[in-house]
Amino acid sequence: MKEMAMYEFEAAHQPNHSNTLNRLSEMSAVERRFTAVVLAGTRSNTDPVASIFGGQYKALVPICGKPMVERVVDSLVRSRSVKRVVIVFDDAAQLEECCPDIRAGYDVPVEVIPCRDTICCSVGSALESAGGEWPFLVTTADHALLTSAMVDRFCTEAMEGGALSVGFVEKKHLDAEHPGSKRTYLPFRETQLSGANLFAFTNSGALPVLDFWRQIEMKRKKPWQLFKAFGYRNLLGLLFKRYTVDEAFGRASAVLGVEARAVRLPFAEAAIDVDTPKDYHQVTQILKDRMDALGTFETRLQPVS
Repeated sequence: MKEMAMYEFEAAHQPNHSNTLNRLSEMSAVERRFTAVVLAGTRSNTDPVASIFGGQYKALVPICGKPMVERVVDSLVRSRSVKRVVIVFDDAAQLEECCPDIRAGYDVPVEVIPCRDTICCSVGSALESAGGEWPFLVTTADHALLTSAMVDRFCTEAMEGGALSVGFVEKKHLDAEHPGSKRTYLPFRETQLSGANLFAFTNSGALPVLDFWRQIEMKRKKPWQLFKAFGYRNLLGLLFKRYTVDEAFGRASAVLGVEARAVRLPFAEAAIDVDTPKDYHQVTQILKDRMDALGTFETRLQPVS
């Protein structure tokens, strides 16, 4: 009952886009398709968030009483899109100690595999461990504000596109709902986009992306260097906002040899992850506000005596 109320609450509090709502309704009748890969990271003595709690794994940092990675898995499992979850994490024993129900507490199977040398190699390893069960959804353990509604919206639109889809949020949504949130934006002719830490690999045609990813893994937070990897002409086009989002991704597709597209999500909080102590405090407050709103929503669902 609690999970159903949460899903209904999320759906009731999303922007009303009739076409997408129709697609989500159709999706509810379709079997779960996606294998979700959660990048939970490696041990670090320098992570600014983990260090607040004297720990080494940001994924295990509690936020509103629950480890971040468990919040992400909860949302994936509660969605109507995910059939399996693969967590990429260094220490399975410590994960299970911190989250005792992480493997057996869900109807959807959850497994844990060790990290590899790089993020790209870890994703590749997760895809291999799942035996090529396309499509794949990749996200991160610090995406503590992820909801099942976000997951379903992204997966639905990803299946309508090419081999690779990347989730973004427009700056206007963040400015409207969380104007104090500092994010990194990619500038385009018609808008500015912030990453949502959601990636869909819908078929094996997306595999060349992993080879290219190895070249740019250290540039995720540096949009200028990121686009430089696509060529100087594309970099100048970005600097002068010459390209629309579709044009830019069309150029990216040509460089990658993969049909890639941007999925614009209408949820401001899809772009807010936990990178810094300031992010942690902001996300904590947002989660508290959600819990208060959910309590009110559940109260209204109770029958009148």
